[in-house]
Amino acid sequence: MPDKKHVLVLQHFRENPPGRVGNLLDEHMIPYDLIHVGQDALPDPAAYGAIIVLGGTQHLYDKSHYPYSVHEEIYIHRAIKDRVPYLGMCLGGQLLANTFKAPVRKLPKEHIGFLGIEFTEAGQKDPLYHGLPGHQQAFQWHEDCFELPHGAVSLAHHEDGANQGFRYLNSAYGLQYHIELTEEMLDQWLHDPALKQEFIAAYGIEQYEKVEREAVELYPTYASHAQILVENFLRLSMLIP
Repeated sequence: MPDKKHVLVLQHFRENPPGRVGNLLDEHMIPYDLIHVGQDALPDPAAYGAIIVLGGTQHLYDKSHYPYSVHEEIYIHRAIKDRVPYLGMCLGGQLLANTFKAPVRKLPKEHIGFLGIEFTEAGQKDPLYHGLPGHQQAFQWHEDCFELPHGAVSLAHHEDGANQGFRYLNSAYGLQYHIELTEEMLDQWLHDPALKQEFIAAYGIEQYEKVEREAVELYPTYASHAQILVENFLRLSMLIP
């Protein structure tokens, strides 16, 4: 049975492994259990010091295709009510929102690429964003978006007004963007033939080539900001000093 120093990581999609999150857990010598949702049994959430939930291609409004998402949301509800710290990115953020009755809906067009995340007044004061300069360099790849659950605190948004981050209760966080990308993962997301075709079909070759250039220019800042956020989450989960 894992002790409270273990972290539980939930993975939904082969091309979205723990990446930077796993690297930082290893660096801080924090053991973690990796569960492939829909294949592996979900362990007792109270046995873990924190839960980190990764992205995926599943659509939460289509339960008939992803029936296990119903069980996952029940599981997340139990974990949050047991006060287990939670960090969800992309699908993981949508799961947190949907678990507490906030709608998740399909975007008119999927959002792909680097983007600047602006913090709300509450976000600037939240420990999750401590040490960041009032904004975050992020990366997005998603077809769906979430609204905020009743009682949630909005922490971050894009300049177009889209929700990008929120806190529910004291230590459950949902992000719409990705913070787990390593250079190798980003290279795969941009150059895997199927993913490349998906990107170009949505935005065209010029936008695709722009993001390729930005991968060189913006990735160092992205990586620095992502590390700060992940370590802040580990700190507020009392897993590192």
